[in-house]
Amino acid sequence: MLSSYLRDGEEVVDAMYWRNMKSVRVCFLIFFLLETMCSEGCWKEEKQALLGLRLDDRSSRNFYRVSSIYWNVDTDCCEWYGVYCNSSTGRVTKLDLQSLWNAIPSEGGWYLSYADLVVFKELKSLNLGGIYGILDCADSEGLKNLEVLDLTENGMSVTDILVCLNGLPSLKALYLSSNGFDPTYNGFNETFNVFETLSSKLLRLEILDVSENSLTNEMLPSLGGFTSLKELYLSHNELDSDMNIQGLCSMLKNLEVLDMSGNNFNDSDIASALSQLSSLKSLNLGYSELTPRSILNISKLRSLEILNIAGNSFSNEFLSSLSGLPRLISLDLSSNQLRGSLDTSGLLPLTSLEILDLSYNKINSFVVHQGSKGLRKLEVLHLDNNRINGSRLRESLQSLSSIRVFSMKSNEITGTITAGDFRDLKNLEQLVLDSNSDLDNEFFKSIGELTSLKNLSASSCQINGTLPPADWFKLKKLEELDLSQNLFVGSLPSSFLNMTSLRKLELSENQFSGQLDSNIASLTSLEYFGFTRNQFEVPLSFTPFSNLSNLKFIYGEGNKVILDLQPSMQTWIPKFQLQVLNLPSTTENDSLPLPRFLLHQRNLTRLDLSSCRLEGLFPNWLFENNTKLTELLVRNCSFTGLLRLPSHPLTNMRRIDVSDNNITGQIPNNNISSILPNLQFLNLSRNLIQGSIPIEFGQMSLMDTLDLSDNIFSGEIPKNISGVGSLLKYLKLSHNELDGPVFSSLKYLEELYLDDNSLYGSIPSNFFNSSLQHLDLSYNNLVGKLSNAVGNLSNLKTLSLSNNNLEGSIPTKLVELEYLSYLDLSNNNLTGYVPSFVNGSVNYIHLRNNRLNGLSKRMFSETSSLVMLDLGYNEITGSIQHMIQDLASTSLNILILKGNRFTGHLPEQLCQLQDLSILDLSYNNFFGPIPNCLGKLPFENKDPDSYKGVVQMKNSTYFELIPNIREKANFTTKKRSYTYTASILAYMSGIDLSKNKLNGSIPYELGNLTRLRALNLSHNDLIGQIPITFSNLVQVESLDLSFNMLSGQIPHQLNQLNSLAVFSVAHNNLSGDTPEQKGQFITFDESSYEGNSLLCGPPLLKSCHPYAQSPTISPNDEDHDSPIDMLAFGVSFVVAYTSVLLVIVATLYINPYWRQAWFSYLEFILLTCYYFIQDSWRRFSNSRNII
Repeated sequence: MLSSYLRDGEEVVDAMYWRNMKSVRVCFLIFFLLETMCSEGCWKEEKQALLGLRLDDRSSRNFYRVSSIYWNVDTDCCEWYGVYCNSSTGRVTKLDLQSLWNAIPSEGGWYLSYADLVVFKELKSLNLGGIYGILDCADSEGLKNLEVLDLTENGMSVTDILVCLNGLPSLKALYLSSNGFDPTYNGFNETFNVFETLSSKLLRLEILDVSENSLTNEMLPSLGGFTSLKELYLSHNELDSDMNIQGLCSMLKNLEVLDMSGNNFNDSDIASALSQLSSLKSLNLGYSELTPRSILNISKLRSLEILNIAGNSFSNEFLSSLSGLPRLISLDLSSNQLRGSLDTSGLLPLTSLEILDLSYNKINSFVVHQGSKGLRKLEVLHLDNNRINGSRLRESLQSLSSIRVFSMKSNEITGTITAGDFRDLKNLEQLVLDSNSDLDNEFFKSIGELTSLKNLSASSCQINGTLPPADWFKLKKLEELDLSQNLFVGSLPSSFLNMTSLRKLELSENQFSGQLDSNIASLTSLEYFGFTRNQFEVPLSFTPFSNLSNLKFIYGEGNKVILDLQPSMQTWIPKFQLQVLNLPSTTENDSLPLPRFLLHQRNLTRLDLSSCRLEGLFPNWLFENNTKLTELLVRNCSFTGLLRLPSHPLTNMRRIDVSDNNITGQIPNNNISSILPNLQFLNLSRNLIQGSIPIEFGQMSLMDTLDLSDNIFSGEIPKNISGVGSLLKYLKLSHNELDGPVFSSLKYLEELYLDDNSLYGSIPSNFFNSSLQHLDLSYNNLVGKLSNAVGNLSNLKTLSLSNNNLEGSIPTKLVELEYLSYLDLSNNNLTGYVPSFVNGSVNYIHLRNNRLNGLSKRMFSETSSLVMLDLGYNEITGSIQHMIQDLASTSLNILILKGNRFTGHLPEQLCQLQDLSILDLSYNNFFGPIPNCLGKLPFENKDPDSYKGVVQMKNSTYFELIPNIREKANFTTKKRSYTYTASILAYMSGIDLSKNKLNGSIPYELGNLTRLRALNLSHNDLIGQIPITFSNLVQVESLDLSFNMLSGQIPHQLNQLNSLAVFSVAHNNLSGDTPEQKGQFITFDESSYEGNSLLCGPPLLKSCHPYAQSPTISPNDEDHDSPIDMLAFGVSFVVAYTSVLLVIVATLYINPYWRQAWFSYLEFILLTCYYFIQDSWRRFSNSRNII
């Protein structure tokens, strides 16, 4: 009965067991399905929350959604930049937002609402570094699982941070560095109380970083409550003694990592103060002005494994103080006062030491201790920036045979170092010798001895000559080799092969030449090959790389891509799948076929074939084949045809540059924003693209650079091209056929170039409330006046509005803009006075061809860095005396006042413009003499870069590069007007004083201007002689002295001016003979001398010796006249004269009509002469009777 009962009970239990197991399985299945569903992507509510994150710019009350930076709404938010999810649940566990808002322009700093974050229930790590402030911190109680919070470099006060840290019970790591918790500013008690309160709330905190906050020793007790701390960072505060440090250490028993670097513990016993930290493993006291006394008791920290005391002043004798740290693994003694031959015996007790940094000292060698077993575990040794003695290097390293990594960068090497010096380091895997200018080719001759080497770097060593033909093939373990930035020449040696483990080869920035052939083909493990800026010849088919199945990265900018000698090899199928092919070329070929191996590439992320002169239709299939493509750069090729978009979105694409090709057709305007949703840079300039600009450009929220210049675009510019939601900073639509009004929404635009179109209307008022730095609207049909609101463009650096129909006066607020460097308002209808630039910083001023009529009383300040001033072709009257006085202290290079109504003498202050290279005062009403001192100016541009935008900042000795400035100047020389631009303008110099009323003689000092290329003094009232010193103008190309009253002879020495191309002294009172026709004077015709009645000699028809006897004829010269020749001439002349006379007589005798006409004509002539003589005689007689 009992057994039956038991049996029945067992059956009941079994049934219940299996029923429960079934329930468990069902629950497990449901849980698994839910987990699977969730793990398909981030949670919908969290994705919406991310898309809804808003930054508040409180200074301008603007809101900006974080999602418009890097996040694509159509993709899984767990794949978004800065977002990390739990792989099982799909919930967001980590947010790194710092880099996102750093990319968003803000006037007063961004504020983030904490309330937007409470939806992230599993959020464990949050980086808000760099945010200016956090709003609604009372809602932070929702982040109960948060373990890591980074509030580095915030603009919040200590009390604000206290509020934001309420309700975070799980917090384990808190980063508060660089927040300005200066007790003297925030109040000592307030700051102290905040940290005390935090320590009572954050009971689980293990990591606290309060570096760079100006905390003093008095603040340290407030940190004692963080008893669970394992890591504390107090670097770069204002700790200046060991006060309160011992007390703090007694409370932080669990501390393992302590960073107190960058403070001042001069002569304090800091080691004793830290002695209670029995668990301390890592201590950083670098750059803390320590003395030997400071760490005399460092051995009390028996658990210490990492010690950094770099940047102090310890000498060689100090090393023995470290002998009591048997567990020490890493020791940093860099930037101390270790020097000479270093005795390392003091380090021998450090039997656990693996890493030793002795960089930035003055060590030349080590004292060797034979048989010593100390430092037997040392694997990493840094000796950068020392003074290594090459002759003692091998000896110094003999006892350090365990070294795997050895770095010896930037040394002052004495003697010679060879690879053989490291042969005793049998375990050496990494050798770094970068920036050793004393290293030479000798080093590589024994390179084959370092058979254990995996990484060798010898970049930037200025090694020249060819790479030695050493035993490179013995380096079977070598994985990385860097020989970049040297002066190697010639081909790679034949022995440079069979390094079968080599994965990375960097040869960039040398002068290697020759073809890439079997050397590269033998490196079968190669993944990365860099050879930029050499002279290699790269075969178009890439056949040397055909067997390199691991090849992924090729960087070969600045070499020559050449056509294969075997075109049939163009069709081979590669074994590799490239990720990066960067091969902009310096090829001299007119055109090359597109490499066919590209058809087989599917993993490309970056492709740059710029300047390769590739022919044929644009390879639209590159978009189709390579869905991971981020950059496509094929500028300056020869592609033709249409640019088509792929059928699928390219969500990774960031940059496209197909400028300077022959692309035709139109840009697809219906789906470009969906196909390229994350595009940031697009350059289609210098093509033949036509049609309208797609309105969809305004919907590409991540686009920051768009260049469509030099095409045939027409129609209006889309009004939304830089509107709401746009991040566009650079927009260039120059040199097209666009019309209509200028769009008014600029948003974040910093550079806008719309020049050379047919835009009309006025400049929108919105332009003057923008972030513009560079604006060019020149060569359009704009009208209206310049508003005073232009003064609101506080960031403006360059402004070009030339060649429009603008009118009115120039606003003073415009020229007073703090950063304005370039101003071009030429060729408009501006009136009024030229404004004062005293309060401005403009370096280039172009106001040519307007209707300006006067100068301000004070034009420039003493601190002005003016380079160019062009006021030509206006209606300005009066004297230039005051303006030249203002300019006297500037660095003015070019002064053009041509075509005005200036009067008065040329001021002597002109001679103070020591940097002047071009002076044009022509077509004015100046009178008086030419200042002699002009001849003392160099008239040479000493700073060619000034025409490329390199200018000196106002009130400073520093120079700044203003982008997109290519200065130009219009100057007349060689009787033609030329526009000189930056590169040529830098070498042009000239003086033009023509079309004035200058008088007096020409100063002979002008002959000292040996750098001058053009001198024009024509159309004045100058007298006297031409200075003989003009023969010193050895570089002059145009010399015009015409239409004056110069007298005397032309100096014959002028024919020594071999650069002279145009010469004119026409219409003067010159006399004597012209200079001998030789050199350049052979090319000048009589127009150069006309209008001088007393001048004679070639090329004038007037001879200087009309009655002079013929010179004696050499009897040996058969080509000159002789008596026989003269007799023949006389006989032939008589015969010819008689023949003509007989022909006339015979004609009159035969033809009676001609005979009658002939005699009637003679009778008429005789009678006319008779009556003329008779009438003249009567008048003469009458006049005498009257007298």
